[in-house]
Amino acid sequence: METVFVEYLISVGVVTLCTVISIPLRSILDPTTFAMIYLLGVIGVSIRCRRPAAILNAVLSVTAFDYFCVPFHNSLFLEDSNYILTLIAMLVVALVISTLTFKIRLQNAAAMNAEIAIQREQTRNALLSAVSHDIRTPLASIYGSATSLLEEEERLTARARHELIESIAEEASRLNRLLGKLLEMTRLDAGAELKRDWYPLEEIIGAALTRLEPALRGRAVTTNLPAELPLIYVDDVLMEQVLVNLFENAANYTPQGTPIEVAAIKDETRLVVSIRDFGPGIPVGDEDRIFEKFFRGKTDGVRGAGLGLAICRAIIQRHGGAIYASNRPEGGATITFDLPLTGVPPKIFAMSEHST
Repeated sequence: METVFVEYLISVGVVTLCTVISIPLRSILDPTTFAMIYLLGVIGVSIRCRRPAAILNAVLSVTAFDYFCVPFHNSLFLEDSNYILTLIAMLVVALVISTLTFKIRLQNAAAMNAEIAIQREQTRNALLSAVSHDIRTPLASIYGSATSLLEEEERLTARARHELIESIAEEASRLNRLLGKLLEMTRLDAGAELKRDWYPLEEIIGAALTRLEPALRGRAVTTNLPAELPLIYVDDVLMEQVLVNLFENAANYTPQGTPIEVAAIKDETRLVVSIRDFGPGIPVGDEDRIFEKFFRGKTDGVRGAGLGLAICRAIIQRHGGAIYASNRPEGGATITFDLPLTGVPPKIFAMSEHST
């Protein structure tokens, strides 16, 4: 209801503007010139507003043109009966313009809906294609290991049984991470609300490293965080997921045992965080594509659905930031994201010790 009222105001306002432009010039210009001015207003309102407001604008435009621009001025009396045909023609043209514009808007909306439907279908097919293999593989491994335990338990050594159980746990964990990423991507696409508060960056980094301790075992992870870093206003769960995905990505695409570096800097308006690795780097031309859903590039046996970096981009953008990738001159890749430093963080007071 409020939107309809605003459109009616726009309709009346455009007629008023056309009239204000026309009145000072009506003594020196032909009335047909002013008809074009009002018709331009009709076109503008038809493009911007819905049909009722456009029809109102067409009727008001013809009335205002007759009253202010056709001799006698400031009167609905027509000095020349030929102007009756002009007014009728103008009204018909205005109504046709508004009707055709309305139909074009409907056709555009239908075309956009069809395009969205096609994109959803393509996304669904891409999802099924990307995920089917990555779900079947761990399930097959879990099934095979579990079957071996059931059928060969008595003939298996304790070490062999332990390895099979370890394989089941590892594949189940991989499957759980994959499903978690799918659910997270769905939640972000649906526009889930951020649960933001003030957190120290080092705390979120520490939580992410703790979650990935098994995957990062044998790697040196170096952090370079200035002591004066401010608190950041973020959804800590989602930001932790960003760092988990970035660390996991660095571990998956670099040789075992190579280090990972984390660094952060800030300026007056933004906090910039970088994750650097010492692997082969990103193929030239893929620096932007790696953040697309289901894009995996040269995997070299690395398993995954290609959602990790897409999730990172979605989360960072929801926080008003940006994320990008580059190759280091000395070798390896760098994933960098920045976050806006907005708002006033709460003051943290140190608690003094009192002797009792």
